[in-house]
Amino acid sequence: MNAPEPPLEGPGHRYDVIVHRDVRIPTADPDVTLSGDLFLPEGAAPAPLLLTLLPYRRDVAALSGSAAFRWFASRGYPSLLVDLRGLGSSDGVRRPPFHPQEADDALDAIAWARRQPWCDGRVGMWGGSYGGMTTMRTAARRPAALRAIVVLESTDDPGHDFVHPGGTRGALGPLGLWSMTMLLGQLLPPLDDYADLTERARWRSRRSERPHLLDLFGSGPGDPVWDRARIDAAAIDVPALCFAGWRDLFCEGTLRAYEKMTGPKRLIAGPWLHTMPHESPHVPVDFLELALAWWDRWLRDEPNGADKAPPVSVYVEGGGAPRWLGLQDWPTGDTAVPVDPAGWTRTEAVRPDPATGALSGLWAVPAGPFGLPLDQHDDDTHSLCLTSPPCREPQLLCGRPVVTVTAPWPRLSVKLTDVDPMGRSTLVCAGLWAGGPLDGGTVDVTLGPTTYELPRGHRLRIAVAPGDFPRVWPQEPGRGEVWPEVTGLVFPVLPVERVEAAGVLDFPAPDPSSLLELLSVPTGTVSESPATGTGTAPAPAAAASAPDPPVWEIADDHLGNTVSVRIALSDDGPAVPHTHGRAHRMRGRQEITATAHRVQPEAASVTVSASGEVHTDTGHRITVDADITAQASGVRAGGRITLDGHLLFDRRWTADLPDPPALPHDRSTR
Repeated sequence: MNAPEPPLEGPGHRYDVIVHRDVRIPTADPDVTLSGDLFLPEGAAPAPLLLTLLPYRRDVAALSGSAAFRWFASRGYPSLLVDLRGLGSSDGVRRPPFHPQEADDALDAIAWARRQPWCDGRVGMWGGSYGGMTTMRTAARRPAALRAIVVLESTDDPGHDFVHPGGTRGALGPLGLWSMTMLLGQLLPPLDDYADLTERARWRSRRSERPHLLDLFGSGPGDPVWDRARIDAAAIDVPALCFAGWRDLFCEGTLRAYEKMTGPKRLIAGPWLHTMPHESPHVPVDFLELALAWWDRWLRDEPNGADKAPPVSVYVEGGGAPRWLGLQDWPTGDTAVPVDPAGWTRTEAVRPDPATGALSGLWAVPAGPFGLPLDQHDDDTHSLCLTSPPCREPQLLCGRPVVTVTAPWPRLSVKLTDVDPMGRSTLVCAGLWAGGPLDGGTVDVTLGPTTYELPRGHRLRIAVAPGDFPRVWPQEPGRGEVWPEVTGLVFPVLPVERVEAAGVLDFPAPDPSSLLELLSVPTGTVSESPATGTGTAPAPAAAASAPDPPVWEIADDHLGNTVSVRIALSDDGPAVPHTHGRAHRMRGRQEITATAHRVQPEAASVTVSASGEVHTDTGHRITVDADITAQASGVRAGGRITLDGHLLFDRRWTADLPDPPALPHDRSTR
């Protein structure tokens, strides 16, 4: 029997946790089993299961998910983290990303869990980003055992919100960070048990497969595959707790899904980037306690008041007093205020600049907790801008602004900014439209959702450009001498009486002891898979040096007429934190650069280089080097693996990128 991990201390602690690694979960296909890490509260009565399914290897890239699973298990909830079919240690052939049949894996895991003695037959699902998609996709199938869900910073339309934002080809996020994450997951060795022959055979087979990158961009904007990837959020009728970040790439997707859900639901929208709410450096909230209260209410039927809180809790960004407001609905009702832009000041650049957008930050890139928007002033000088007179009284925007504009270009990026008396321009929200050029007529561009207070004396600015680099691929504006015309504005202004009626909420920051609990990782006696029992592995020696701090760099080459955005990330942790059964050491580094050419937008590129090094507890040193280069014509990717200095694997992949058509689309993403 597996030994428990060392006790977790802190408020609310109830149980020690037993971790079973690489639990095999049968599926409807007798030749395929899924792999999961099972976290059990030792000595607990049968209880509801908390389930998450991810495409990221649970032994490498579960990030804080593994720590959160341990935390929930210590509070009495069995927790299961599962590799999707064909990925990690799960059997089978992997599906293309965002495939609708990913829900089949969840249904198989639920059916198996209900038969286990530690499960009382009830199930909750949760996850962030991709894990939120698998959660919603499963909930839309309405399995009887699924009683509640928690969704963080996710979307019901990954094609439109991520791969091809607004109907145009994405750049730094999908082509760079995400594609490299998946390629490294394909190439890195197994970490649960490197000596296991089945695991090594699976690794040999998987590393030669066609990378996710080629699947992702083999289907261009408007391809029917992205219609099939959408999730029917209107079919979700179980209680749902949704977390959205105003500065997250999936803010619009999360709120759109929330609006469609038909069961009991609650929305919490804060000023976060693409990170867990309790880990954000910007106004963190105690996600774990909020989620625990949701589980207790809907999985254990405890009358704890979790269903009595305001249905919508929004953090107010901008110049007013930092605060949370409790609202009864989202959207916030009839708050649309038409504004005539005729009295606004108009400025325009000499010519449209396809490299505009770098100062918007990394909100559209899943880079983690850094990359908030910078001063937009320089980007504004490369755009068409309309700037309002100073605001006489504070105005609270709450909803989605709409800008009516002509469309002489194939694509429009429309941003709303807050200009202070010093001329500094702060991004409020943004939208994309890719349906032009249009000969005459106008289009309504819906910007992303926001709750933002414009202080007295500040001005609003509408900035229109032909692109939003590095969020999307640069594109020639076409009729460069013709600028769009803004003909109408509608702002969602929350009336004073609505603001006064909205209760000011108090969201406590995460308890420091809970954060320490999450960070504490056992390094002595550890739990392994049921097949291998328990063992003691010596912890690796301490890292020789601390990991390099992350880098976010924007470079403007005035001679070469280029703008480059570079991100560098490193991880030199002392051990793989969620593979307690093996005391491997792993370190990794990534560098991603997106470059746009102002004069030759077709010469744009995204390049990624990454390396990973694993020192196994069996004494081997495995190094992985990977690279990706994307240009207008196609993508190239490569992987190289050495074992103790000897070449083990070397492979290159190439594919053409489909031409990015200009497609009408009735939605814009932030």
